[in-house]
Amino acid sequence: MEKSLPPIPALYACYLLRSTIRHASLYVGSTPHPVRRLKQHNGLAKGGAARTSRDSLRPWEVTCLVTGFPSKIAALQFEWAWQNPDQTRHLAPSTRLAQAQPTIRFSPKTGRMRKRPTRPRLCLTERLANLHSLLRASSFSRWPLTVTFYADDVFKVWKKWTGQHLEHLPPSIQVAMDDPSSSSTSNSLVTDPPTLIDSPLTGIAALDVTYAPLKTHISKTTQLLETSDWLNCSICNTGIPASGAMTLVCPNETCNSLSHLNCLSSSFLQAENNPNAIVPTHGTCPTCNTNLHWVDLVKELTLRMRGDKIIQELFKVRRRAKKGENATIESTNAETLLPDHDESEDDDDEDDWHVLPESSDVSQPTSPIRTYTRPAKPSFHDSLAITEAGPAPTSFSAGHFDPVIEDSDWDDAEILS
Repeated sequence: MEKSLPPIPALYACYLLRSTIRHASLYVGSTPHPVRRLKQHNGLAKGGAARTSRDSLRPWEVTCLVTGFPSKIAALQFEWAWQNPDQTRHLAPSTRLAQAQPTIRFSPKTGRMRKRPTRPRLCLTERLANLHSLLRASSFSRWPLTVTFYADDVFKVWKKWTGQHLEHLPPSIQVAMDDPSSSSTSNSLVTDPPTLIDSPLTGIAALDVTYAPLKTHISKTTQLLETSDWLNCSICNTGIPASGAMTLVCPNETCNSLSHLNCLSSSFLQAENNPNAIVPTHGTCPTCNTNLHWVDLVKELTLRMRGDKIIQELFKVRRRAKKGENATIESTNAETLLPDHDESEDDDDEDDWHVLPESSDVSQPTSPIRTYTRPAKPSFHDSLAITEAGPAPTSFSAGHFDPVIEDSDWDDAEILS
């Protein structure tokens, strides 16, 4: 059976880490949960990457996040291009700040020698310059991306570099410095572990990694489709499917506008007047003239059509804390469906970069995986005996699972001149 496509992720981010001990040490990665991923890099949770596992460089800090990717694959493509600006096809060779130098390496583990390009070491300014170039590239310039900085000195380097160059980012890409005073306590739903309701959240801890902002939109759409006998498209005035498939709904609470996906897309592209554009970025509602972002409309549609389990968790009623206990907040949304462990972003061979996992955070086990032995189905008399004696222990053949993934570069390799 073919696996159904997932909805557009609530949040998927590419990040730039910096060691607080040695600022020259930088790391680029991606994750759907920045708070959890940072804990893994700092050794506070299982997982992480070998390049950030050295205690002499910990703790690491997030200096900037790029969010707004329409899918996991899109984020992985951007992450790899940011990690390998000397090899990516999204940047013209003339715009690359550094070129890979081929070297011959000998591995004492396997005894093999191979000639391969080495990834050049880039400083902070070069990392930000490559980020600016990628955001201007035709492959990413129309994506609804947002760059948020969490370190004042890094943001100053960004502004200094952009001020010295004439190239500007597309208007659809937003760049901002995080304002700790604007963080609200409503985002405490995303913390792990839960925190007190009165505890203010700042930085990446204030990010909402769930579908909670779409709850009102989903509720309105569901009620509109279930209570109305006949609905027409606001543009072509023909019927809307009763299931709501391929139908976009205006998120404005006082507007009941529904449109076919193709109709609203054509309307937005016509208003934009860009003959080279295929997918719209924004537009106005044909009924109430509200400014709408295309990604918000499509995200609600994909969640409604593909995320039944997520919607059930989103509207699940949670038990309130008893009086006298510490007031904690449980996740009332789709965060409970996120994996408990992040997945590794480093492959064993950089030459196989095109064989990407679904997520930059997926663990690639380097030792045997646990295998489960299914017990034979007991008879009726055996069931009675099991009930009296208790369930039999499950049989596992367990191998050691190392949460730290080896990097593609050979740390113990010798460079031959």
